[in-house]
Order: sequence, then structure tokens, then C-alpha cells
Amino acid sequence: MVLALADGLAARGIDVRPAVFAGGEGWLTQRLQAAGHSVYLPKLSRPLDAGVAVHMARWVREQRLSVLHAHEFTMGFYAGVAGALARTPHVLTMHGGTTFATAMRRRVALGLSARRATAVVGVSESTCEHLATSLNMAASRVELVPNGVRHRPGDRDATRAALGLGRADQLLLAVGNLYEVKGHSTLVAAAAQVVHREGLPPWRIAIAGRGDQERSLREHITAAGLDGHVQLLGLRSDIPDLLAAADGWVMPSLNEGLPLALLEAMLAGLPVVASAVGGIPTLVRPGETGVLVPTGNAEALADALETLLRQPHRAQALAHEGRRLVNEQYSFDAMIDRYLSIYRRAIHSRKGLGHG
Repeated sequence: MVLALADGLAARGIDVRPAVFAGGEGWLTQRLQAAGHSVYLPKLSRPLDAGVAVHMARWVREQRLSVLHAHEFTMGFYAGVAGALARTPHVLTMHGGTTFATAMRRRVALGLSARRATAVVGVSESTCEHLATSLNMAASRVELVPNGVRHRPGDRDATRAALGLGRADQLLLAVGNLYEVKGHSTLVAAAAQVVHREGLPPWRIAIAGRGDQERSLREHITAAGLDGHVQLLGLRSDIPDLLAAADGWVMPSLNEGLPLALLEAMLAGLPVVASAVGGIPTLVRPGETGVLVPTGNAEALADALETLLRQPHRAQALAHEGRRLVNEQYSFDAMIDRYLSIYRRAIHSRKGLGHG
């Protein structure tokens, strides 16, 4: 989302200066730089690093930034401190992660940043509610700005050939970091059930992403005899191609806000199966735009995957309605418009306080 937002704002003539913590998501820095953005790379030497906040504040002043827009906990906290030191307004967006609420010190830290922010944004109604409750803020202080997406075409034939898929093979795709919260272990357990169900077309599940669960997932796949059915693709930069190659989408997450990846899959016209968590049920409406399953329930997930594989006409009807919903309510341009309005409000509030 940071990459998409930076590109979208730049296309509107906004001077964007992304900041990414050094040593973190290296792929994001590379993609931002490849898109022509000048990336600032502050480096945290410890979880609570006053020097980084001071350095960031100096950078804000040197760059003469009008607004800071921080995403998620760590950058949200440091942008709040740096903004206060540089007397620059900031906006905080949370995408659905709940780990900040597990410890009092983290709630206090994010709460301090949130209370100074011009706007606190959640990407789904459930994220907004969780933020307000966890940070003890009035619900009216948390604004809803749904993630927006735009279609990016991909090469179906070349990608399927590279994956070794035959013409009749059905590819079910999952994209997400290989962390426990993404529920990929439940997906592998579900695949272990599906493989024994008769009368299904040839199928493959591909999981794109990297993370600390990779080794355990590979061991689980091998132990269940699924090496020919479940494939870990690692970190991929060709998600549009994978979406074009796929015949269905799976998101077995234990926790989510309003997943950008799910929106992209629906916009690509894929039938989806997803966990009923966070903001997902606002997108995946049972029997209308997709199939919802209980979190962590491998049997229910297996049944849903079997439905996609066994009933292609029904799957395509769900995909059609899902694509229509995303086109109508989650456009990329509408999201950019909402954030630009928030930025203008932040700049106005700064001038009202007598700043430049």
C-alpha cells in the first residue's frame, strides 16, 4: 500500500518522500527506488531509539515536508515523535494488525502518536473499532479510508508454463507473509484433506511470500505427501502475473484489516475463499461475492476449496459479483482523493497554528 500510495500521489503531482526503516522490508525499498522515489532509510539500533526520532525530525525540516503519513505501529510511533519535534502534522493509518494492543507500553506509545495526529485512519470498520477501543479514543476520532486498488494485467500463459501447469490444472493462489497470523498451516492441513477427495480436476495450491514459518510449512507439506499439490513460491514481484495464472484465491488469515491482496484478487476476477475475520466479511459475502470459512478450521476450508474446484460455474458467478463490488466501492482514485483531503486538512491546521 505504501508503494501504491506513493505512486498514486506522485501521479497527481504530489512530491512524495518515502521513509522505510533500514534492514526491514528490503523489497519495498527496491521497488520504491525502481519507481523513481528517493527513499529515506533511518536505522533503528534498539526498539526505543531517541536518536532515530531526532534524526527523522531533522530530515523532516531539511526536506520541508508538509505532512507525515505513517503506516502501522513502529513508523506510526516514530513519525509522531518526529512530527512533534519538527512541528509538522502527521497522519496515522493502521491496516488491521492487532499486536500493538497486546502490551500496555505499545498501546501507550501508539496512543501518544494517535492523539497528536491530525487524522487516525483505519482501513476497515473493524480496524477503526479496534483502534478506538484499544487506544481509548472516541470513535469519531478514527476515520475509515478503505484501501483502493486498480487492475494490473498479467501474463497467464507464460506464468502457468513457468509453474509447470497443464491446461486442465486448477491453480489456487495464496499471497502473504509466511507468518502464523496468515494461517497457511491451516491451508496445508485443508489441502491434506482435499487430496483424498475423488472426482476433482487436477489442482495445485501456490503460496507466495516469505517468513519465519517457511521451514515448518515445507516440513508439513512433505509429511502430508503434498509436494505435488502445494508449492511455496517465496517472495514474488510478479503478483499480477500470478493472479492472471490463477483460477481461485485463498486467504486463511487469523487476523486482517481490509487486505489489499484480497481486493486485487477480486478485481482480477478470481473466486475467493477467505476467513471471516477483520474487514474481510465486508468484501466476501457468502453466496454472493465469495466463500467465508471460520478461522483455523481446516475441514471447513477444505470443503470451500472443493466447492471452487467442483463447481466452476458457481465459482465464476461469485467472482463476477466480487469484481463488480470492488470496482464500485474500492477504487484506487477514491482512496487517493480521501487521503488528499486529509492532507489538506493537516496543512490547514498547521497554518492555523502559525506554522509555515
